[in-house]
Amino acid sequence: MNGSLDALLHTTLTTFAHSILHTPWYGKEREAVSYYAFNFLAKAAQPGTPFYDAGQLAMEGRMPGGPLNTKKQVCKDLVIWPAPGVNCWNEQREAVRYPLVVMEWKANSNTLYPYDLEQLASLTAHVPGMLGVAVTFDAKKKEVLRAAKVLNGEVEEEWLVVEANKG
Repeated sequence: MNGSLDALLHTTLTTFAHSILHTPWYGKEREAVSYYAFNFLAKAAQPGTPFYDAGQLAMEGRMPGGPLNTKKQVCKDLVIWPAPGVNCWNEQREAVRYPLVVMEWKANSNTLYPYDLEQLASLTAHVPGMLGVAVTFDAKKKEVLRAAKVLNGEVEEEWLVVEANKG
């Protein structure tokens, strides 16, 4: 399952990167997440795959805090749930469910944030199979978009690097 989500995110993030790095587009983090989620990722949903419906997406999606967080719940920039309308809450209104994918974004730096990588490594080690992705780019300088893949506590920092001056 992670292989297909991994490939889908890699492809859609690459297309998104070319769109923002090679055009006059400008926005901050929330605008970038929204643009990616609705214009690239949602359109890539395919029946018969883990991501089959745009209703699986949640921006600022709430989930359990995980081992490194003292809060009971935290909000993540973008998450993909196993089915449309699913969220972290159980019948007792406790945050207990985790998403298939959790994404953290930064739109003000060309380098990955160590804090995001540490948090994603901890979460994905705690929830085996959950895919974490940290995305960063500088919306002003428009030089590069980088994304790290985090799975089962292992960080792959150079998972995606799209430079503005390369095709």
